[in-house]
Amino acid sequence: MTLNNDKLIAKFNKAIELVKTVETVSNENKLYLYAHYKQANNGDNNIPKPSMFNIVDNAKWKAWNEINGMEKEEAMKLYINKVKKLLTI
Repeated sequence: MTLNNDKLIAKFNKAIELVKTVETVSNENKLYLYAHYKQANNGDNNIPKPSMFNIVDNAKWKAWNEINGMEKEEAMKLYINKVKKLLTI
């Protein structure tokens, strides 16, 4: 890993902790954060689609699946930026 990647990972980990301090987060923002967190940590979604009757898991799966192909570093950057925006609201 390069120094820049180490810094990005540190910022990403800090954002993960900081988002826990946000009092209210919309479902839309929760799905955005979930998808980018999963993409940053696991890469492309390769799990089977949940039952359409499982609304929460289905929404999470769909959000993550929509960003398949995104580089892990880009997912981290977008996650960090979203947390920054949520902290300033």
